[in-house]
Amino acid sequence: MSKTPAALSILVCCLSLCARACLRDEIDEKTIQWSNLIVEARLVEVSERVEMKALAVKPPKGAKGGDISAVYWLRVYSFEVQKVIDPAGGSVKPRHRIEVVRFFGKVDDPGAATRPAPASSPSTQPVDPCLRYLTRASMGQTFVLLLRPEQDIKMHKPPVWSDTKNLDPRDAEVHGLRAYAVIHLMLRSKTSEAEMNHLRAVIAQTRAAEKKAPDAEIKKQVEVIVKAASDEEAEPAIAALKKVGYKAVGHVKSARDKKETPPEAKERLAKLAIELSPPPMSILIGEMHE
Repeated sequence: MSKTPAALSILVCCLSLCARACLRDEIDEKTIQWSNLIVEARLVEVSERVEMKALAVKPPKGAKGGDISAVYWLRVYSFEVQKVIDPAGGSVKPRHRIEVVRFFGKVDDPGAATRPAPASSPSTQPVDPCLRYLTRASMGQTFVLLLRPEQDIKMHKPPVWSDTKNLDPRDAEVHGLRAYAVIHLMLRSKTSEAEMNHLRAVIAQTRAAEKKAPDAEIKKQVEVIVKAASDEEAEPAIAALKKVGYKAVGHVKSARDKKETPPEAKERLAKLAIELSPPPMSILIGEMHE
């Protein structure tokens, strides 16, 4: 598999910590919309590495060095639920055990030292709480976890990959774990009561807004987007669905995929579906992430 300079930049970016472990940095309405289980739970076990895929690809044309090799694995973090803050229709209860999964990788590129690295700038992103706290060192600690099943969330293609038909390293066995991905988390011992009250308030406001938007109203706004003659005409309906959030994604995608939907409307709906959905997960490259 050949790599363009742009692809190499992406690879370097991934190796230099561009990827995130938590999918959201803060508690806001999107964080709540994307979470369908919010609990307080104690970390009771961390699995050994479970390998998903190992592969090697050819280096860029004309580059020095041998094949670029990569290995990808996961770890399962087991929690005992202490308190259910927001079940979102689920059946998890206190003392239930739930599994959280994170994905890691290691890339060995013999020729990397001979290639120029892109200019980097200091990161202004806040410290990722998953990188900071979700480790073996936190065994026994209690967390506030905002979760969604990992199989509901797409994954970025790994930085080294050769399968053009399937860009996702996860398979049925991984999904069979029925584990969750972390939208956001907070270490309970470092979370103030004011922060917990803020979380509860955002949950209440977000769930109330979701209930006020019945399917019939969502479909009506989607239809306005489909029939709009211009982006300007569609904008009020798009804005309305942004307030509804993730609940509207199914209806948006359904209209996007209909053959009779005009191309301009398909593009609008596709952009809206991406904006309303959780971002794809990334494989975290580098053992320091564990």
